[in-house]
Amino acid sequence: MIWNLFLALIPYVISSWLSQTHWIKKQGLPLLFILGFWLLFLPNAPYLITDLIHLRNTAASMLWLDLFMLFSFAWTGLLLGAISMHQVFCVLTEKWNVTVAKRILFLIVFLCGFGIYLGRFQRWNSWELFSDPIILFKDCLRCISHPEYRTRTWGTTLGFGSLLWMSFLTIQTFLSIKKASRS
Repeated sequence: MIWNLFLALIPYVISSWLSQTHWIKKQGLPLLFILGFWLLFLPNAPYLITDLIHLRNTAASMLWLDLFMLFSFAWTGLLLGAISMHQVFCVLTEKWNVTVAKRILFLIVFLCGFGIYLGRFQRWNSWELFSDPIILFKDCLRCISHPEYRTRTWGTTLGFGSLLWMSFLTIQTFLSIKKASRS
């Protein structure tokens, strides 16, 4: 759990740095490289929600403690991911405009949903994009196209993508209200 929470912090640290670094927002290629690296680690933040599956193995006497602990980690990961997405949205808006930024982020949440599927069910890790890229690519194609995997793949991708989109919209609305109340 601690390792997963550390991995969930990586996209938040990247997006926080990116939102404070003005020179990189004007550079096309370096910005895309950093956003690609950010996207590679983003699924780790909401992935913590999938750890709730471990509750089925919990002894009845420890259920509430495990539930509290797992939910705390899952909530933290989801919140870090949503705030990170908001920060990237602001960077994208500054680079292009609100419409382009929303379209890009809409695509990102579903890529992230697919990343969560790859992590939970196919047991892939972010860094394996570099260590086993061909095998990972073949597995991705198989998961998307093979009938045996399609329902779980698309269900997880669409489910988590939708959850992440709603989380992003909630954070965006909350931060807009907070910003307006300060003015």
